[in-house]
Amino acid sequence: MPLFWDRWRLRLYIRRAITLLVLLLFCWSVPAQDAFTVRLKDIAYIQGIRENQLVGFGLVTGLEGDGDSSKSTLLKTVLSSLLSAFSVSVTSSDLASRNAAVVMVTSDIPPFVRAGDRIGVQVSSIGDAKSLRGGILLQTPLKGANGETYAVAQGALALKDEDGHATVGEIPGGAIIEQDVLSTYLQNGVISILLRNPDFTTAARIADALRLGFPDLSVSAVDASLIRIEMDDENARNPVGFISAIEELAIVPDTEARVVINPRSGIVIVGKNVKIGQVAITFRETKIEIGPPSRSSRNQSEHIISLPDVPSVNDLVRILQTVGMTADDIIEILKGIDRAGALFGRLIIM
Repeated sequence: MPLFWDRWRLRLYIRRAITLLVLLLFCWSVPAQDAFTVRLKDIAYIQGIRENQLVGFGLVTGLEGDGDSSKSTLLKTVLSSLLSAFSVSVTSSDLASRNAAVVMVTSDIPPFVRAGDRIGVQVSSIGDAKSLRGGILLQTPLKGANGETYAVAQGALALKDEDGHATVGEIPGGAIIEQDVLSTYLQNGVISILLRNPDFTTAARIADALRLGFPDLSVSAVDASLIRIEMDDENARNPVGFISAIEELAIVPDTEARVVINPRSGIVIVGKNVKIGQVAITFRETKIEIGPPSRSSRNQSEHIISLPDVPSVNDLVRILQTVGMTADDIIEILKGIDRAGALFGRLIIM
């Protein structure tokens, strides 16, 4: 046991040293201001480890006259079927209750849940009920896309928005898992890593970090979002420990230069490295020149602001704010710069 422990500890120290070397190599290869690192698990995930959707058709009772109207044929049919399951024989024409509502029940089931675990559910009316406030969801099977029942939901509803939709509610922990939901993440000794935001540079850096940290493995960056790892026999015997180790690898991510604006709220979000080319902007009494000032501008009496070549969008936004421009003004100017082809990045309008 001590010998095994010493060998394991030695391998751990070696891997930590290699990870530090990878970090140093990346820091030397990029500008100092860009050399920040994140864990692999924060920008990527293992293929096959995913959530699944469940859906069910159920009945909410106890609605104090706010349920589906007596004209609802669907409600009468569901109530009649429910009562017949308890050996109560009635026809749908005999039912005239407004204390119940037919609902759809949905949930997202996380990976690796086991029988007996609980998950939350969302409940929404599909009839003409006025409100689900105070209602009780009766036992409702929840099925996956394959038609199998994975959970059963039941319990008291709470409205998701007390001041908004009264026909949508939720039951935290309201469903019990009926069978294990296991994820298949190892296919023929291969683990696939998927980037949440596909990027060729980041994918290449991840592959390089994996090769340096685990030189005995075969690693390939397939495209901008997929990196494949062929595990050796040693790591295949302990996939959990191996995945835990690669998740902690320090990665220097690369991102596309983006500017995100929301004209309705006036929000402007600027990513790093978003630059602006040479362009002249005239807005009301102010003229902004990015690049060397033109001869004509030197003889003009209007207020002129000159900026150096290729400033960042952050610099421009700060200057526009100092001269009193509103968020709406800044958004329109950014749109114009993008249309002129002078915005070196992607403009996203929410």
